[in-house]
Amino acid sequence: MRLAELRGVDVSSLDRRVGVPEPVITSVLDGGNPGPSLLRRLAPALDLHASDVFVIAGQRVPDDLAPLDAAAANGIGSLAWSLTYLPRAVPELHQLVRSMPQQPRPQRPPAQALPYQQYSSNAGGLVLRLLHNRNLNWAGSAQYLFGLGRRGVLSASTIGMIGHGRKALTPDLLAGFAALLDISSHDLSALTDIDLNGGHPPPHPDAPEAAQLIWNARRLTAGQLQQVHDRAHAIRHECADELSPELRCGCPGRP
Repeated sequence: MRLAELRGVDVSSLDRRVGVPEPVITSVLDGGNPGPSLLRRLAPALDLHASDVFVIAGQRVPDDLAPLDAAAANGIGSLAWSLTYLPRAVPELHQLVRSMPQQPRPQRPPAQALPYQQYSSNAGGLVLRLLHNRNLNWAGSAQYLFGLGRRGVLSASTIGMIGHGRKALTPDLLAGFAALLDISSHDLSALTDIDLNGGHPPPHPDAPEAAQLIWNARRLTAGQLQQVHDRAHAIRHECADELSPELRCGCPGRP
């Protein structure tokens, strides 16, 4: 309802866009439980990823919409350093991610949410579930919040505390998370009921495309992400002259 209001879309317009009877939409906006088919139809009408709509509705993301390889979570998170510090790396690595062929889903048991990833229905829990929908774990989320969001260094456990409501999700932190979620800050504000008006430190200049890269990387396997890391490593050497000494790689045998 908040997202529809933000877009200036009334119920009659929304039901035409979604293609279901108005009473069905009204029931959902009044708090009814939407079915999977309706959630998929709502996504393009609200200009959101279908899997994010499931997250917002508090429902399990279907397997065909979930990140491809749960084992790739560490790989996505550890790209944060390269996307933060390497000059011109974001566009090149994003193009590489987009160019990689789609692989079949690894034959592993279906991923189950771990007990510590069971969050309550609060603003922090919603943000954490959206981050997990990008195959980001607590550590990766902390790294990107620092690198792309330009917020202070937080531990992985502190990220978890935000999800469990034991640390406040402040407007400043929400603005930082907006930099790595390819969801507008206005949408996040509406979804969490947290006012983002006021001054906040600007995010990394490459944050918009880096957030798209994170989203697109959720369709890759851990092996494919290793190829992305290998290219990022090569870029680090190729642009060594543009990096301060502490950021240059110290690999033996490399210039």
